[in-house]
Amino acid sequence: MKLHVRAVKESGLLDSSITAWHIEFLRPVEFKTFTNIERAWAFIKAINKELGRDYFKLLIDFSHMGDSGLSIAENERLIAELAAAGHMGIFHASAKTTRGCLSTDDGWIGASLCATARTGKLETVFVEAFRHDDPAMQALRDAVPGHGVDTCDGRSYTQVIIDGIVDTARRLNNLKARGFLD
Repeated sequence: MKLHVRAVKESGLLDSSITAWHIEFLRPVEFKTFTNIERAWAFIKAINKELGRDYFKLLIDFSHMGDSGLSIAENERLIAELAAAGHMGIFHASAKTTRGCLSTDDGWIGASLCATARTGKLETVFVEAFRHDDPAMQALRDAVPGHGVDTCDGRSYTQVIIDGIVDTARRLNNLKARGFLD
C-alpha cells in the first residue's frame, strides 16, 4: 500500500488527467493476496483511506471471478457494494479458466455484466482472450486444469476477439433496451 501511495503522490498522478488507478485481482494460483473481489476490495478501501480520496478502483475480470472460489451470487453482492462505495473500476469480459472464446464462460459474463449494469456505475468493458498455446502461459497451463484448451473452434484469434466484441455489444445493447444502462 505504501508503495502505491508513494507512486501516486511522487508521480503527480493526482494532479494529472489520469482520474483513477485500476487494480486487478487474479486467480489464487497467479497471486497470493488479491484473489477475489472481497480481498482486493479490502486493499482498495485501505489505500484510498491512506490517500485521503477515492483514487484507486477495483478492475473486475469475469474470468478471475469465476476462478476466485466465490459464487456468482457472492460476486453479484460484492459488485453492488463495490459500486455503491464508488470503488468499481473497468471490466474485462473474459472466460474463466480457458481465457479463450467467451462462450466457455459457464454463465459468468452474462450474470456479472447484468449485475454491474444494475449498479448504474458500469462505464467501460473490455473483451479479453489469450492464445491457448502462448509459451508465456505454460506455467498457468501446468497449474490450472482446463487452462490452455483451444476454444477457437477453427477461428483465428482475431475472429475470436471480434466475436467476443459482437457478443458483448449485444449484451450491452440488450441491457440498455431493458433499462439497466443509460
